[in-house]
Amino acid sequence: FGEYLFLYLAVYGDIPGFGDVNYALYVSDSIENGVKKMRLRLERRYENSQFLQQYLEVAKFTDIRWYCKNKNGKEFVVSGHGAKTGVRGTVELNTRPQLAVLDDLISDDDARSPTIVESVENTVYSAIDYALHPSKRKVIWSGTPFNAKDPLYKAVESGAWYVNVYPVCEEFPVAKEDFHGSWEDRFDYDYVANQYEKSKAAGKVDSFNQELM
Repeated sequence: FGEYLFLYLAVYGDIPGFGDVNYALYVSDSIENGVKKMRLRLERRYENSQFLQQYLEVAKFTDIRWYCKNKNGKEFVVSGHGAKTGVRGTVELNTRPQLAVLDDLISDDDARSPTIVESVENTVYSAIDYALHPSKRKVIWSGTPFNAKDPLYKAVESGAWYVNVYPVCEEFPVAKEDFHGSWEDRFDYDYVANQYEKSKAAGKVDSFNQELM
């Protein structure tokens, strides 16, 4: 989602119904993991797209800063940050960021640490919230919650966010004729059933529920 949104903004410059965006934050679990992976995905997408190369005059990617200028001369910058590091005081193109995309802020190990969970929550509700433009701001937070203590799970339950939740299917286990999947062209009944049976045999149905449900 973040990959396509950033490239869309680089080409077109705005979000319908929200307006111009020229500076965004991308926050993931760490610079070494999530941020660098997003950089590589954006760079590879650009290098293999005639469309993007036609409409973007400049596209420069470093590990923590992605700068584009479209053919109309409009600039767009994304800066990358780890969820446990600071984002205060961020300014690019003489403006505060109008957009923050938060993506899988918690790793497997982090989810088991109350100290890290608290640090991530402070990043979301203090550092990021107050780093954004004071009057024009949008935060989009996506990921897979690990458990009920996960900051994203708590955000979903809080009622403070506009929420969309996408399990792989309506319920499981069910008979094949009763299966209603979210992405049946990609995750069909046989795939889900296979994952469920493997998890059940290993005594890890909780992992199946966490990752797919």
